[in-house]
Amino acid sequence: MIEWLDRRPLLRFTLTVFALLPACFLAWYFLGNFVAAPAVMLVEPVLLGWLGDTIASVGLRETEMLILSNYGETGGRMVPHLEAGNQLGYPINTRTLSYSIPFFTALHIATPMRASWEKFAWCLLGLWALLAIGLISTALKDLMLGLGAVFMNHERVPPTDVIALMYQFSTLMVPPLAPVILWAYTAQDSPTFIGLLPEALRPAQDSEEKI
Repeated sequence: MIEWLDRRPLLRFTLTVFALLPACFLAWYFLGNFVAAPAVMLVEPVLLGWLGDTIASVGLRETEMLILSNYGETGGRMVPHLEAGNQLGYPINTRTLSYSIPFFTALHIATPMRASWEKFAWCLLGLWALLAIGLISTALKDLMLGLGAVFMNHERVPPTDVIALMYQFSTLMVPPLAPVILWAYTAQDSPTFIGLLPEALRPAQDSEEKI
């Protein structure tokens, strides 16, 4: 069986990744708030510094990033929260974006390479940065829909089309594609990764190795 799999590197790699995925996703699930915390720490000063007139606070509640606005609602109108006696909040489920981290972890562990943990650490920082961008995009979308003109009339807020494009790209494209791109970049010198490539795309071997 092992020899049969050795002759089919793509199948062997795929089976290895699928075998690792359950453990990686279980760890991601049970460590949910720890996985999201670094990204939320990046988001908080950005949003408060950028939209402090609209946003009162940004925090992490278990696996949800909770944004509290400076507005409340009374009689169907948006008014300052002190006047309304309530405060509009917008929870964002970080797991809808952070699943890229366990996906990348499974790909990385399945590919032996030099400086493996160093590369993993740098890629994890990159994924946290992308997660932060996704959370900011989602926050802008939620504030746009929740506060309407009160939010969109703010001079620092980008146009509706830009917010929609940021949100769609950050939530639909980045989480599934970023792990694959980072893995391919860091693993490009790995024999395992090279073995997955078609013959025409594999790097030429040294002449001594050919002899």
